[in-house]
Amino acid sequence: MFDSISSGGGLGRFQAASGTRPGSPAGLMPRCAATAVDLVIAVAVILVPLVGLDRILTAAGVADGDARVVWRATAALWVAAFLLLYSPLSVSRWGATPGKRALRLEVVRFATGDRIGYGSAVARHLTNLVVTGIPALCVANVSSINLNTDRRGMHDRASGSAVIHRR
Repeated sequence: MFDSISSGGGLGRFQAASGTRPGSPAGLMPRCAATAVDLVIAVAVILVPLVGLDRILTAAGVADGDARVVWRATAALWVAAFLLLYSPLSVSRWGATPGKRALRLEVVRFATGDRIGYGSAVARHLTNLVVTGIPALCVANVSSINLNTDRRGMHDRASGSAVIHRR
């Protein structure tokens, strides 16, 4: 799909960066909406079990200091597991997170249009977390997605991926 790259740096097969034709690059707004859906899922998946653990520790009568240590350790492991599994596993296995699937978006390898592997998906996700956490990089990333014809952010370029409308 992305086998020909024009000399201008855009995707060779697409005249316009906007639009929702299958295979065309996804713009900023659908990507933001997909992220919003994924954030709602993340809050539910992370908080519900941790609130349940808090209730269990309280009901079991565990001392406050011990309960805090257990809860914090569990929370750290749970969040780390979620960060390393949710997006990377979804993208490498199904081509998209549930939020992207809901908005009919797909993450593909820029050069070939194939799915990206787990390692590339982890690199993409962790790069996105770093870029999003640093305001100047976040602005540059949004500008990159919004202004370039290939609609690729820093995290896409770092992992060799692109987000497209599903075929």
